[in-house]
Amino acid sequence: MTLYAAVWMVFGWANGQRRLADSSFLWHLRTGHWILEHGIPRSDIYSFTAPGTSWVAQSWLAEVCYALLDAAGGPVALRLFGAAVGLAIAALSFRLALRLSNDRLAAALLPATGLIAAGLVWSERPLLLGVLALLVLVWVVDVPDSPAGRRPHLVIPAVMWLWVNVHGSFALGFGFLALHLAGRWLDGAPPWRDRERALARAGLLAGAVCLVNPYGPALLWFPVALLMRGDVLAAIIEWKSPDLRTPQGMMFALFLATVLVVLARARRRPSRRDVLVLVSFLLLALWAQRNIAAAPVVALPIVSRLAGRDAPRPDARRRPHWVPLALVLAFAVFWTADRLPRPAFGHDVTDYPVAAMRAVERNGLLGRRLLTTDVWAGYTIHEYWPRQRVFIDDRYDMYPRQLIQDYLRLLGGEPSWRSTLDRYRVEVVVWPREHAFAQILSGDLRWKLVYADAAAVVYTRIGVTAG
Repeated sequence: MTLYAAVWMVFGWANGQRRLADSSFLWHLRTGHWILEHGIPRSDIYSFTAPGTSWVAQSWLAEVCYALLDAAGGPVALRLFGAAVGLAIAALSFRLALRLSNDRLAAALLPATGLIAAGLVWSERPLLLGVLALLVLVWVVDVPDSPAGRRPHLVIPAVMWLWVNVHGSFALGFGFLALHLAGRWLDGAPPWRDRERALARAGLLAGAVCLVNPYGPALLWFPVALLMRGDVLAAIIEWKSPDLRTPQGMMFALFLATVLVVLARARRRPSRRDVLVLVSFLLLALWAQRNIAAAPVVALPIVSRLAGRDAPRPDARRRPHWVPLALVLAFAVFWTADRLPRPAFGHDVTDYPVAAMRAVERNGLLGRRLLTTDVWAGYTIHEYWPRQRVFIDDRYDMYPRQLIQDYLRLLGGEPSWRSTLDRYRVEVVVWPREHAFAQILSGDLRWKLVYADAAAVVYTRIGVTAG
């Protein structure tokens, strides 16, 4: 058992210390430093197209934590924090499967496909903290005799308050709790009796406690406001259905197959509650691939119970497997020693227009009305704000719909691109070299190429001079 637990913990530790290259994380980190210096933002501070637009920084608490870690230990501290969160998710998942299945082999195998599929969408963004919060909530609900499960009136409000203030996925937590209570009601255990009454009261208390935040009801309304922008979300990759031809999609398909096999071979039928919870979260994952991070967490206790044994399997070997355990721990040490010294972000990130933005600065164009992609805008904010503001970034919950649609049309290279650049008085464009829009600019006499490399091009409007 110790060896199995160590393997899963090392998986989470290694997966959590990825390079800090997520574009959203870069502006999250910058926002954390802003909050420490100026307080909670109430309106946009990063763009020249929507300055002053009302903005709910829904991950403000996570951003503050990032900034504090960055100030204390720089990128190394941030990556170690991600590794610790990943380790906690993996360890708690293994322990949950072991406790509910009573089988070491099942506990080692059942989390595999789900956690690997979810791990492919793990990043340094606050979503990872949301996954950990969901896992703690699942422990409270599905393991009532655990220390957390015996105190739902304390743990659920505390977990949900933290979750509300670190990531908008908190709605999944309230949804899970509601589905559990509804399912238990169908099973003959109404929410006004016994354990279900305690959970219902804890959920109501959590809703009241969560109103105590810097934005009040607006923070709780955030997921609803975001989902009301369905036309915008339809164009964002993480809100699209999973593509089963990608590595993430294939692992998710394997996870689905594992669930189906367990359901087919289970000696007992799943409860109505289990069916309601499982089907709902699987549908959420099929609807938007970002939910692949949550579905395996909710499914794990269900499949563990169905695939498990009535009593623990006798352990013929009392002593730990010291040699394999030492090898696993050595791998963790060498992996960390190899990865942490590598560049984390900033000037060494090859996924962003590092050289192109240096060219912008070198040519005296920094601070102009600059258009770049929403992904590259995260890098621009992190490295050059407040000297440089952006056209748009990936805060699609905040930007006006018209601006988002105009940007999406630019991405598509539609004929209206000239009027869009004129309307927003864009002076400089930093764009991926092979993208269609870059090719369009190359043939327009009103735009001049001032820099190009293998990744990016920089165009300026004719007549724009160095500032």
